[in-house]
Amino acid sequence: MTIMAGSTAIKIYFSPLSAPDSPTAKSYDSYVVSYYSGGKRVRCRFNSLTEAKDKANAVKTSLLNDDATALQITGEDSLIYARAKNIVSHLGIPLDQMAREYADAREKLGSISLQEAVLFYERFGKTVKEVKSVPKIVEELNTSLTADGKSEYHRRDMKRRLEAFALAFPKSIMALTTKEITEWLRSLKFTNSEGHEVTIAPKTRNHYRNSVVQLFNFAKDHGYLPKGMPTEAEAVKTVEVTPPVNQIFRVEEIEKLLRNAPAHLVVPIAIKAFCGIRTEEMVNLCWEHIHWDNQHIILPAAVTKTKLRRLIPLSPNLVPWISSQKKEAGRICERWQDAQTMTQAFDRYGKSQGIDVGANKFRNSYISYRVAVTHDVAKVALESGNSPRIIQREYLELATEEDGKRWFSVMPQPPKAKTKAAKQKRK
Repeated sequence: MTIMAGSTAIKIYFSPLSAPDSPTAKSYDSYVVSYYSGGKRVRCRFNSLTEAKDKANAVKTSLLNDDATALQITGEDSLIYARAKNIVSHLGIPLDQMAREYADAREKLGSISLQEAVLFYERFGKTVKEVKSVPKIVEELNTSLTADGKSEYHRRDMKRRLEAFALAFPKSIMALTTKEITEWLRSLKFTNSEGHEVTIAPKTRNHYRNSVVQLFNFAKDHGYLPKGMPTEAEAVKTVEVTPPVNQIFRVEEIEKLLRNAPAHLVVPIAIKAFCGIRTEEMVNLCWEHIHWDNQHIILPAAVTKTKLRRLIPLSPNLVPWISSQKKEAGRICERWQDAQTMTQAFDRYGKSQGIDVGANKFRNSYISYRVAVTHDVAKVALESGNSPRIIQREYLELATEEDGKRWFSVMPQPPKAKTKAAKQKRK
């Protein structure tokens, strides 16, 4: 039986099946529907003629619908349509849907071909193993800094900066753009001592930018961003920094601070003033780090901010300030557990004396007066754990050589001589 669908013939064959293994060798009715689709022969078997006719009519309807579409396309367009349909038929996606997706992709890609985009994804996109949010990655980075033994100073600053960043962007790190990061950095403010909100300094802004860059590099290393290509954070520009005019103590001010200080403040103030040790380093400095015989403080790498061992000479005037409280071992500043509480103690004491002690004023003073006395930038750079470039830029010509000699001559006042009247009174 033949059923025509336009120019296509759909044939139904009577093709009985036998059971040769059966003792009675019975045969069974069977019908085959045969037609061509897309240049290939299709055959379907049914148990009854009714089922075969139903299938043939369904195929006829389908073929006629396809032909109705094809009849509207003529010439070269007809060939293009047929080729396109054959090319994508195995994907099971309608041709018009594919056309829409392709058009959307080309609009986004511009002059870049879809093939180039696929090759780019093959090279870089597949390196992304997992999509994670900024807060989750910040948490991971902070944990890794602790596990890697980074200094408390570094961990504290990274935690403060990146937690603020995570609060501002609680979304996937893949979705962040250079523009968003730049605008966030521009918006950063802090509350000054008068309670007013002011924009952070350019140097501080660069510190925040560098912390964000470190976060993005961490994400790239762990498969949360594509490997082998720059991150959005790296494209954020640093801002120009005008070197600050560092504030230092006058000789009269350090004399007043030391001579009026309570016993628990004398040693840390003296060491910071005459050795230039950072507050974060002072917290962890121990008595065993002071080598009295060769007159040096040896700061181990575990204590320094830069994780580099440092050797600092004991100036002749420092020894009498600290030797009276000398111990064999233990933390020198056992009263304080972190740099923040120590700084607060210095601030309170400074205010009681009418002197602004500032965040880095002790260290600034040591470096400035030491350079003035030695005229050796490289030497002071090694002692203070700074770079010669920073010292050249920020500490030269803040003090004269004469000032420096006076600074390193500040000594404790000798005990007052016992007068004859006092002796008679005690008697």
